[in-house]
Amino acid sequence: MKVRLHSTREDGYSWQVLEDKKYLFAKNLSDHTAKAYKELCDGVGVSFEAVRTQPKSTPGQNAFNCIEPECPSFTARINELQVQNGYLSQQLNLLKFQLEAEIKLRLGVEEKQKLADERADSVQEKLESALRREEYFRSMAQKYSGAFAKLAPIMSDIQENPGITVEGYI
Repeated sequence: MKVRLHSTREDGYSWQVLEDKKYLFAKNLSDHTAKAYKELCDGVGVSFEAVRTQPKSTPGQNAFNCIEPECPSFTARINELQVQNGYLSQQLNLLKFQLEAEIKLRLGVEEKQKLADERADSVQEKLESALRREEYFRSMAQKYSGAFAKLAPIMSDIQENPGITVEGYI
């Protein structure tokens, strides 16, 4: 019975309304259609809300003692959520920045790892080539050593019995 769309200070409340629903508060409640009543019912706590206004204080009474603590107003909740949203946006941006830095770091590490792997492959190929050459020269040294081993007694025998002298053939 005491709810009004145009509240006064004596009513003890005022309306906090989102922009897109302000037209509902342009008329008195009795001047609205059934569709507007439906919108008003659906919009309570969603698009608008009543918030307690500070009642007039009597002489000697502190007005702040008259207000009971209650849930924050619709507008206060929106403001609180906007602050939280701003904070979370900052956190998200910070995390994006950290992620980008981590990606750059990992790409740098991967590039260095790729270069190190390429160098290791090159060194491995050179080592394998050197091992093949060493094997070849070792094999050749063994052949020459075997041949010299066969030639040494013959050379020694030739030195001891040359078979040819200055005077002729023996």
